Amino acid sequence: MTTATEATDPDDIVYDAEIVDDDERLLPAAPAGAPVTYRITRHTILAEGEAPPRADEEPPFTEKDFTVPPRVKKRITERGARNTRVNRDSTRTRFEQWCVKEGRIAQPTTTTANVAAYFGYLMETGKPDGSKYSPDSLLAYCSRIVSWYAKGDRPDASLVREMIEDYRLEEFIPAGGEKEQSAGLTLKYLVKVLAKIDESTRIGRRDAAMLVLQYGMLYRSIEVTNLLVKQIRVDTDGVWVWTAKSKTRRKGKGRWRFIRDRADLQIVARVRAWLADLRELREPTEHDQNPADGESAYLPAKPLFRALTTTGNLKRRKNATVRGLFLTGRAVNEMIKARAENAGVALINGLKVTSHSLRAGPNTDMAEALVPLAERNTAGDWSPDSTLADDVYNRPDGTIDTSKDDPLDAVPLWGAFEDQTALDKP
Repeated sequence: MTTATEATDPDDIVYDAEIVDDDERLLPAAPAGAPVTYRITRHTILAEGEAPPRADEEPPFTEKDFTVPPRVKKRITERGARNTRVNRDSTRTRFEQWCVKEGRIAQPTTTTANVAAYFGYLMETGKPDGSKYSPDSLLAYCSRIVSWYAKGDRPDASLVREMIEDYRLEEFIPAGGEKEQSAGLTLKYLVKVLAKIDESTRIGRRDAAMLVLQYGMLYRSIEVTNLLVKQIRVDTDGVWVWTAKSKTRRKGKGRWRFIRDRADLQIVARVRAWLADLRELREPTEHDQNPADGESAYLPAKPLFRALTTTGNLKRRKNATVRGLFLTGRAVNEMIKARAENAGVALINGLKVTSHSLRAGPNTDMAEALVPLAERNTAGDWSPDSTLADDVYNRPDGTIDTSKDDPLDAVPLWGAFEDQTALDKP
């Protein structure tokens, strides 16, 4: 007689089997009177006549087999991008707190009903500011919560996703809800922003260099802040930029990409000016903001863009435990919004200018210049078969790594302007 019992691993089936006759081709004989337990999973592969592994022959694991050094545990706990971890953990914490308040169980396991009730609560009550949660946000929350549990213990995510899609069609869209998008900071607006920057100051030179690099590389804010000094090389007719990884290309080899110099961006002059500043800057001490004998900011493995004081010296980053010497993506976003507002282009076609505007803007310029989608995907580090450059990042106003092919060559100088004097026009 053979019976199946529940195993620790939900994919496992534990069989308690007894020999029912003298045929030795069946299963090995057990000690007299004792049933033999065999361990079979859905991944078990046996040759004809081969017996499955015996459960009592598993290795005798000890405490050491389940213990890792503290630093390894820290790596396991903190795996993934920091922003992803923060968002994931905060979502799970809010769900757990709601369950406690409602007298429901969130851990160590939960039920589909608990998760469904929580998402019903979010849909009905909305955000603390009174606005509705977007369906895309709810889908992200669902994934974070469901993945909190072991595969065999996970709630039915498909049911919750169907709830969210119904909410999108029946409540969110009819109420005027729509996906928030950033404006496209296209070239004709970017040159207005650059024209209002005082590049006689270090802060101005840093911001101008960052803006033209971010536009030329279609960078997200975190990608431009992650650049190192050694990852940019100034050529006679443009700059080479090395991208180690991006949000959409987290694995694989990095790549160099060339951005050709242009009269409207002046990328060579602006990058050279900022690199000259880095050569003059020294790491601050408690008593000196720019000590003559201090460590240079212009070292290969140091960040290309740095936080500056109002006087143009390096800020002390002693308390910056998360990003260290690197700027945060939020700081870049705030800089771009402030610069756009100062130039009178905080809103373009009703959309707000943010750091993402420097990703949408150049893609829009290239699309209007009829640059093929495949080339724009390469420029923006989207996957080859992605349509995001057309479907999401195109904001119409009303490359090969080892060559100097630059898809921005197709965009006319000054964007829609025919000469530089037009910069002063409203």
